Amino acid sequence: MLWCLTIFLLVSRAVAQSNEGDSCVDQYTNTVGTCTLADRCKTAKEDFQKNGISPTFCKYSAFGSPVICCKDHSNILQAAPAPSNDGPPVWGSGSDTRRVSERKCEQYSRGVTEKVDFIPLVPNPETMSISSAKCEYSGVELIVGGEKANQGEFPHMAAIGFTNFDGGYNFSCGGSLISPRFVLTAGHCIRDPNARNPEPVIVRLGDQNIDPSVNDGASPVDVPIKKIHKHPEYKPPSRYNDIALMELNTDVEFESAIRPACLWRQGSFGGHTKAVATGWGVIDPDTRELAKELQKVSLSLFGDADCDARLMNTRYRHWKGLSAGQMCAGELRGGKDTCQGDSGSPLQIASKENQCIFHIIGITSFGKQCAKSGLPAVYTRVSSYLDWIEGIVWPGE
Repeated sequence: MLWCLTIFLLVSRAVAQSNEGDSCVDQYTNTVGTCTLADRCKTAKEDFQKNGISPTFCKYSAFGSPVICCKDHSNILQAAPAPSNDGPPVWGSGSDTRRVSERKCEQYSRGVTEKVDFIPLVPNPETMSISSAKCEYSGVELIVGGEKANQGEFPHMAAIGFTNFDGGYNFSCGGSLISPRFVLTAGHCIRDPNARNPEPVIVRLGDQNIDPSVNDGASPVDVPIKKIHKHPEYKPPSRYNDIALMELNTDVEFESAIRPACLWRQGSFGGHTKAVATGWGVIDPDTRELAKELQKVSLSLFGDADCDARLMNTRYRHWKGLSAGQMCAGELRGGKDTCQGDSGSPLQIASKENQCIFHIIGITSFGKQCAKSGLPAVYTRVSSYLDWIEGIVWPGE
């Protein structure tokens, strides 16, 4: 009974209104199945209890019970036929029309969800399970004006390294791991004229304190950069389309301290008023002191019109006002901000459903003066570049 009640709440989007016994396609596996009453489908029940996978909904029966796409007597190799090439292109395969970044987000997020068993208070109960968050994120309600992040709190955080003249690395930019092979960063982070080699050579993942002489218990990995993908419309010194991808030399193995973030897909902020910025940038604008420990700070999100008006006096020939690919965040009273060295680092939102899952909403781009009152900083709006990102990171998927 509890299984059926749960299905009412958790079924995936409906396929065409199909009757019990009709053929259907399970959206998660793209496998052909049969529309069956939920309480009669063993595989759907097991998928939900063991992996949290909601079944594909067919319709409601005449008695109000959900009818779902059941794979009880199907072969997983019996895939649905490829969709016709007629009409506009869609994302995904079979009946799953979600963007590839959304499907990948679901895949990457399984590692931060754990199953907790419970016994419902009904006669002859069977053990059920629910999903719960499994990570080290503690939130930020209080980088300039920020605080130290906890070790492993932002496992997608990347430090982009340029070779220095001492044989080591200078980490003058940050980034976000978004797949086993790619790091998302700012366009202006693809070159540092002050470095021994003006192009970055490695990405460091899983680190907390980037001072090599400090033993903080972290086990970072340095991965060589294979190729840099600059957005084709990023043309410095212009401040627009400030976005790039670092393709790594090898796939990264995920663990608790190294895990990709998701990409924010909405043009709006989805009801969020705050986002968290992270980075190893300047923490004191007066002394130009750089952070060794990863910093985090909570910033207010600004509407486009409000931001554009506040930054009116900062316009010049390389930046003539906010574009559709940009957004703003900061604190009007000042004291909290991103700063030099935070470039390319993420502005992120924790999922309302699971605080372990981060969505990258912006990329630190530029600001007039760090932490100055009334002047928010400008970030590249990730949702405006999804087509370009997906085409490089997950081609053909």
